[in-house]
Amino acid sequence: MFSRRVLLGAGLLLPLGGCQTSGLFGQKKITTLSPRGDRLVRQIQNTGTDNMMAPEAPALMGITNEGRDIPVRQLAGENDSGRYVVSLVNIRKIHEFIFHRRQGDVLILHLSDTAFARLQSVRYPRNAKPSVITDMAVAETDFQQQLAFWFNRIPGR
Repeated sequence: MFSRRVLLGAGLLLPLGGCQTSGLFGQKKITTLSPRGDRLVRQIQNTGTDNMMAPEAPALMGITNEGRDIPVRQLAGENDSGRYVVSLVNIRKIHEFIFHRRQGDVLILHLSDTAFARLQSVRYPRNAKPSVITDMAVAETDFQQQLAFWFNRIPGR
């Protein structure tokens, strides 16, 4: 049997269990934004341009705007192997990157979180409908090439 005092004391201390102590006692906040991801987000926000992306390819990646174009902030660059573009998307209330580049008449797009984990890859031919890239090795190889291009251009490496 519990005494009334123990029950009353537990009832008084119960609301304290719901308090958040993440900022107290030296505990760190958990985030998914990597330091490089944070720098790339800031670089795109500071030097990129506002654009609209056609909704077909992002829809295959799970990003939709009810059939309308997707607002993005883009940064572009070039080297000997072609033109590279990274788009910062915030439609789902989180920062996401879409890396894309053209290979012949095909646009290759990769959706990534800010920790640079590839989430989805899409192939978009010039005169056809986009399709998800099912060959993971090909998708990962192209994604790593695009990341290497942008990692060399992120300030404060």
